[in-house]
Amino acid sequence: MKWSEYSDRMKQAMLLVAVVCGFAMPMSAEYNHELGPTAGVSFYLGDANHVKAFNRSSWTVGGLYRYNIDTRWAIKLQGMYARVNGNSNDFGYRYPNGQTGVTFSRGLADLNLEAEFNFLDIGESRYYRGHYQATPYIAMGVGCAIYESYGEGKLFKLSIPFAIGGKWLVTKRLTLGLEWSIHKLFADDLDVTGPENAILKDPYSTGRIGFLDTDWYSMLNLTVSCKLFTTRKFCK
Repeated sequence: MKWSEYSDRMKQAMLLVAVVCGFAMPMSAEYNHELGPTAGVSFYLGDANHVKAFNRSSWTVGGLYRYNIDTRWAIKLQGMYARVNGNSNDFGYRYPNGQTGVTFSRGLADLNLEAEFNFLDIGESRYYRGHYQATPYIAMGVGCAIYESYGEGKLFKLSIPFAIGGKWLVTKRLTLGLEWSIHKLFADDLDVTGPENAILKDPYSTGRIGFLDTDWYSMLNLTVSCKLFTTRKFCK
């Protein structure tokens, strides 16, 4: 076969693929974009609460945007406002200087970007034999907490969020979700709001803060998200 004939056949094949894709794409359109509110409860783990989940829990509220890559993977951007509280008397803690009854209460803003993995195919797609109306999922990403740091003003503190949750497709465009997330801060002053609780930054005066010494905060949230518009898929 001459090169010119080969080239013509290649062009015809590419044109045929393009035509097939053109007809297939509208049929495989899927609601990839979700937007909605979220609210729930929050709590803190640190030098005034070492182990107990939901101790002195408070409220949290915010919103999320989710982009569904396919029926298993999604990218989520979430912004939250939460309050956290602590009281060392709840556990009988006594610090090296003899101080007891150390308390704090503060608000913080949380912004994070996460990758979600669904354990089951969820959503509509003509490229999967079956799909489910509900699925559990896990998520992990990177984020930051924004709050007033005592003596330093408002600061952005790096965090690593981990989450487990579940999604339920109530309708084709409405999704309910329940998520429990825990956020590892790379700072140890979430529980320091003034001189009365400054000891919580370094209770044992070690002069250094290790990875395991930093604070955590956690949220249990209910979400309601609406799928906004379709994004055409590439043909397979």
